[in-house]
Amino acid sequence: MVVSGELGTVPYTLVEGADGADEPEEPTQVGGHRIVERIGTGGAAAVYAALDPAGRWTAVKVLHPAVAADAACRKRFAREVALLGTVAGEYTAPLLDADVGAARPWLAMHYIAGPTVGGHVDAEGPLAGVALLEFAAGLAEAIAAVHRGGIVHRDLKPGNVLLAGDGPRIIDFGIARRCDEDLDAGSGEILGSPGWISPEQFHDRVPGPAADVFAWGGLVAYAATGRRPFGAGTLRQTAARVLNGEADLHGTPGLLRPWVEAALHTDPDRRPASAELAEAIGGLAGPRRRPPQASSSWAWISSR
Repeated sequence: MVVSGELGTVPYTLVEGADGADEPEEPTQVGGHRIVERIGTGGAAAVYAALDPAGRWTAVKVLHPAVAADAACRKRFAREVALLGTVAGEYTAPLLDADVGAARPWLAMHYIAGPTVGGHVDAEGPLAGVALLEFAAGLAEAIAAVHRGGIVHRDLKPGNVLLAGDGPRIIDFGIARRCDEDLDAGSGEILGSPGWISPEQFHDRVPGPAADVFAWGGLVAYAATGRRPFGAGTLRQTAARVLNGEADLHGTPGLLRPWVEAALHTDPDRRPASAELAEAIGGLAGPRRRPPQASSSWAWISSR
């Protein structure tokens, strides 16, 4: 069994030089987007804040040269772009433009102002009260929307959910897949981030929508308490807690806890469906209406 990413997700084939060390001089323009500054970098790509030809802010993700030279990595990036084009824009950072055939494939998205859940907890502490309920409801609604589009995200974690002004936004579809995609179980590889990977994946089962519901439970507990529900430690220790259902939910509000516990069930068939979850938690939070999309560009995209 191989887990891709001890400290984070590694959605692309690991290739020598793919840590950004071989990064050439910073680009000044990608497509029609004028680069302003680098805002992130990871094993697969660099992310830049940029301005489009109309002067609107965008976030541009560009593969590192060594990654771009790998055919499997290019194919995965092209799939990410294709999936992003089908996701409801009000629940993610909308795709604006892309070129998967470029020497260094890239994509551009709206630049959304707002911290990640992890960034907020680190800086401000856990969410509470109405803010927590609205986060739980908004994230459930966003996950249900992704599933209605026929997509499983597979990598929901604190760094991949933004707290935007109009509700949570799901970002980084680097290891997402279509629900109807024909994948073989038993490959021995697990893609995801330790502590957020659903238990069925450790049994060599292809993760379906229930894996995202499991992540919802973990994220709500994390947002409420500031603690990773399955703790820290080695990958083996974390996996054992996940497999045994040993989530630390102390401090999770009683109103949400039954749904969090249901979402974290070790049997995916016994978790609520995302649509059921969105309806139930939305009822707890009361009427929620997303404001109209702002005319200015917003957003963030993970660099991996």
